[in-house]
Amino acid sequence: MSTLLDKAIEKARELPEADQDIAAAELLGVLSDFPTPAERAALAAGHAEYERGDSITLDQLRHEMGADHR
Repeated sequence: MSTLLDKAIEKARELPEADQDIAAAELLGVLSDFPTPAERAALAAGHAEYERGDSITLDQLRHEMGADHR
């Protein structure tokens, strides 16, 4: 665990229990915005495909899916 996170947890421990619950809920909310390991792997794979040029435009995708008629 990082030093900064240790400091934040120690600070939270100094709060009354009800305030600790509020702080914990806020932290969990922030953490829910971080990608999961599987999402990070998918993002890395997509970035690698893009770097190799293995990508298409949204219009190309729509055309391939037969959804390009507007």
